[in-house]
Amino acid sequence: MNSTGSFFNVCIRCLGRAFAMEGHGITNIQRGEAIIASMGKKLPENVKVVSEVECSICHGIFLNMEKYAQMCIQESSGFEFSTLLVGSVFQQDDLDYEREFQSIFGDHGESIKKEFNREFGKFLSTRLQKEVSFNEPEITFLINTKYDSVKMQVKSLFISGIYKKYRRDIPQTRWIHKTGNGDSIESIIGSSLTEFSDCKNYYLHGAGREDVDVRMLGNGREFVIEAEDPKKRKIDLKHLQNTVNNSGKGVEIMGLSLSDINTVRKIKGEKYSKTYHAVVGCSESLDCRKLEESIKEMIGKVIYQRTPLRVSGSRSDLVRERTVHDIKLIRCDVSSGEVEITAESGTYIKELVNGDNGRTVPSLSSVYGSDLRVIELDVVRINRSDE
Repeated sequence: MNSTGSFFNVCIRCLGRAFAMEGHGITNIQRGEAIIASMGKKLPENVKVVSEVECSICHGIFLNMEKYAQMCIQESSGFEFSTLLVGSVFQQDDLDYEREFQSIFGDHGESIKKEFNREFGKFLSTRLQKEVSFNEPEITFLINTKYDSVKMQVKSLFISGIYKKYRRDIPQTRWIHKTGNGDSIESIIGSSLTEFSDCKNYYLHGAGREDVDVRMLGNGREFVIEAEDPKKRKIDLKHLQNTVNNSGKGVEIMGLSLSDINTVRKIKGEKYSKTYHAVVGCSESLDCRKLEESIKEMIGKVIYQRTPLRVSGSRSDLVRERTVHDIKLIRCDVSSGEVEITAESGTYIKELVNGDNGRTVPSLSSVYGSDLRVIELDVVRINRSDE
């Protein structure tokens, strides 16, 4: 622990760093040498220039860059990456001691943390033959100078695409991340991604979701699959696509491309209307003419939907205003009818039909005058503006 007394043992580098904001294109060692040459014996009496090992600020840490490089090499062994960034942790006492020392010469310096990150970053970049990236590093090395340790942070690998779901018994995501509970779209895609990337875990981000018993057909739903801590980043996306599609699990993916977190934000914010195919039934014989008239009355209606009872435990209890753009009766007999519904993003289609005990107003059931129900439901088109 450094004393905050008035005497400072500093090396040439740490002396030069106190003037880091003055002059360009030179190192802090060169600045320190210039200060000694210009000031000589005129340095403050409480400042003594010593070797780097004896320095009370850096403790010779810049002499240990090869040691830290070897630690980084060992830590990143087996990982594919092309860009890196260096961060560091220094003892607060040393940082406070440095600020007190630099205050002698005014506010013209930079911190040891900043210089170390820069200089070791350049050193490690040359040593590993990888580029330094300040925006999107694939691996960040965090050097803890107090405990002489290295912590590595690996950027997730993001792959975007479109999926179709042909089963009525699987959810979009695992119920609990990090543990699987049977098949899901997430686990079907993610298990193959794990084989290709050797990742620690995976997460699926979808542009909305369909219910477990609803198929996703037509032009499919946009998604991004995230591989956490991937060891391999050079993935044959066509091979990944074929592996998922040939798994026999009832999920098809297409249009894969490398992506990033910004794509996740983009698809999460999309609000496209959707077109559904619903098989509708009634507790009594279906009156086809009456159903057709009810459907016509619902076209263009603004409906008010309180959060459905079936999802009220996991979602806020709100009343949502949604527009029914179009409804068409495709087929009808006394036992069931087939209906095509196009509605605003976020519309609960099952409740649009059954009314959810009055929580959706108006509903097809309330207009028809008897309780209707959805027997089967499919998403047949997401009406994306670019398609």
